[in-house]
Amino acid sequence: MNLKYLLFLAVFLLISDISFCQENISANLSLVDRLLDESFTPLGNKLTILGKDNFYEIIFDKNRQDQAYIVESLRRKFSGYKLIIGEDSDSIDYKIIFKNSNIGTDYRKIFSDNILGTKKVEREVRVSYELAIMNKKDSALVYNQSYDKKIKDSFDFDKLNLVEDNRYLFTQSILPEESTVNQFLYPAIIIAASALAIILFFVIRSN
Repeated sequence: MNLKYLLFLAVFLLISDISFCQENISANLSLVDRLLDESFTPLGNKLTILGKDNFYEIIFDKNRQDQAYIVESLRRKFSGYKLIIGEDSDSIDYKIIFKNSNIGTDYRKIFSDNILGTKKVEREVRVSYELAIMNKKDSALVYNQSYDKKIKDSFDFDKLNLVEDNRYLFTQSILPEESTVNQFLYPAIIIAASALAIILFFVIRSN
């Protein structure tokens, strides 16, 4: 195999590696769900102690989309418990009160992770909230919890429409400004490498 063939093969493999390499991408909402599921573990332990026979009234700000989503996830997670919304009656044994919630997505920067300039977006998905469980009869605090965690990772720039969910504002964010290197230098390298591959292809065929 002569030098021309080796050079052509190297350029072709370099381009193919970028073009056909796929990654498993997680939607922003999936990361939120992962954090929420983790946060419910200690709460689940407490609810097990208090028992499934009791009635729990959930109190939260219905005008906040993030709190509403936390409560929706809570009800799915603990569907075997008697969780009640919007009913303050004598049958209630405990109140679960949510406050200071914050679910959000931030796109930190746009970068390229290889010489051919595959664009990626660095993201940060966060979930934080406080909750308290009060005894309905005497208003005694029986449990409280604070949760505040983030997941940081990255995804391909061209998958932006796949990671966001139009139903939830907290899964969306504004993209940061792209650096000059990402905007001009890397695309130029890609064009040059592709042109070189095409030229080498025809040169090899002609020989």
